Amino acid sequence: MEQYDAVIIGSGYGGSIPAARLAEAGMSVLVLERGPRYAAADFEQSDDPRYIQRIVDLVLSKTNVAFRTGKMVGGASIPMDGAHFRMPQRSFEVVDGLGRRYWPDVYSRAMLDPYYERAEQMLSVRQLGWTEISKAGGLFAKMLDTVGASAERARLNYTDCRQCGFCAQGCIYGKKQSLLYNYIPLAESHGAEFRAGCLVDHLEPVKGGYLVYYERFGVARHAFARRVFVAGGGIHTPALLLRSQNWLPALSSHVGEHFNNNGEHAFLGILPPEFDELSSYLCWKGMDNAGVMSFHWFDSHDFTLHPGGGIEPTVFAADFAAPDDAVLPSRAWGMPYKRFVETVYPHRIIAFSALGLAEGHRAVAIDAAGAPDMVERDRSAYDAYLDRIEVVMADLEAQTGVRLLPTVPRPLAGTTSAHLLCSCRMAESAADGVVDPDGQVFGYENLYVCDASALSFALGVNPALTISAIAERTAELAIAKG
Repeated sequence: MEQYDAVIIGSGYGGSIPAARLAEAGMSVLVLERGPRYAAADFEQSDDPRYIQRIVDLVLSKTNVAFRTGKMVGGASIPMDGAHFRMPQRSFEVVDGLGRRYWPDVYSRAMLDPYYERAEQMLSVRQLGWTEISKAGGLFAKMLDTVGASAERARLNYTDCRQCGFCAQGCIYGKKQSLLYNYIPLAESHGAEFRAGCLVDHLEPVKGGYLVYYERFGVARHAFARRVFVAGGGIHTPALLLRSQNWLPALSSHVGEHFNNNGEHAFLGILPPEFDELSSYLCWKGMDNAGVMSFHWFDSHDFTLHPGGGIEPTVFAADFAAPDDAVLPSRAWGMPYKRFVETVYPHRIIAFSALGLAEGHRAVAIDAAGAPDMVERDRSAYDAYLDRIEVVMADLEAQTGVRLLPTVPRPLAGTTSAHLLCSCRMAESAADGVVDPDGQVFGYENLYVCDASALSFALGVNPALTISAIAERTAELAIAKG
């Protein structure tokens, strides 16, 4: 039987960072990744669904939700848009209905700042220069300026981006500094092994550590580790723990609960022809993150805004139609809809997403076969959050003349996202969460959850850098513990 100082399940930010730090400290480390291993030469500039499904996993549920997760060595760092923001202090201070902070008392911006800095240096995160902002970002900023709202340059991990518009497909030029270019080679240089194609079934505590049961290429295997880090993401991590309940009976009842999509709610904007000189603007061109963002409504309405690029015509598969509308066609099919699309694409379209301090409204469960499923929870607080966004969007539309449309209808809002948070949340005790402030599962020494599922609440910004900072801290504490 294989034996390691640490087995890590998942190779995204929450897995590769501890792998690098533990291996640096001289530990033997095995990383199990369910997806394949790709290099830049394997990526394609294609929206072919067959290719997309090779690099991104759509978790479909009985309630018709579809949440996106990375499924390759490097995890979500490869298809994500490159945004890396430090979490605002205000996000740490959010309280629940009883007035208690969601985040453990030890957590604050000041406490995490040294770990943020460490991760930023490794990931080559920097604030873009104004000359690097795409036309989509400029148009978005102009729209906000019309109403007196501010926008600032985003912090991304791109170097010399070619603005081709295929960031989410994996950068074929190696310009996005994903985990393939920093933490993973660092881990491997110190002896860590990244083993692709491994689907972990369950964990079993034994004397001195844990057995990790997994399958690779149809062959059942298991490995022993003194410590285990579960970093499968906001859906697959709780699913694994739920499959392990027969062997981990003391798990908190909060496993899988509080699933949160970080308040992600996307909009499409149709620019009036007179808005700007638009003939040179191609909405499909430019990095997927348009290089700016806005905190303007964060303090008053709990959300930030983030524009994107690389908009493909498939966006019009949505039902953008309304009777007696000055901009939209009366129906979303046939020749009228075709003529509408030809009029606005590719010169008059912008897209952006709101991220915010929204409550969770779903939970992760498993079906009879142990596969992850999503179940509904009360969404009244989430709907109140959407109400605040819609008030701002209506005012923005009225003042700018930009027709603003949610990319999914209101009843389906929150049913798709790449931000999969809080389903094994960190808390002060097992009465409120799954892991302690150090990332260790309550009741199980040396079993850690180290990914987006351990975040205590929504952030209001992209979670990648906060996951990275907490992973740096969790690894540091595990090493110090010995």
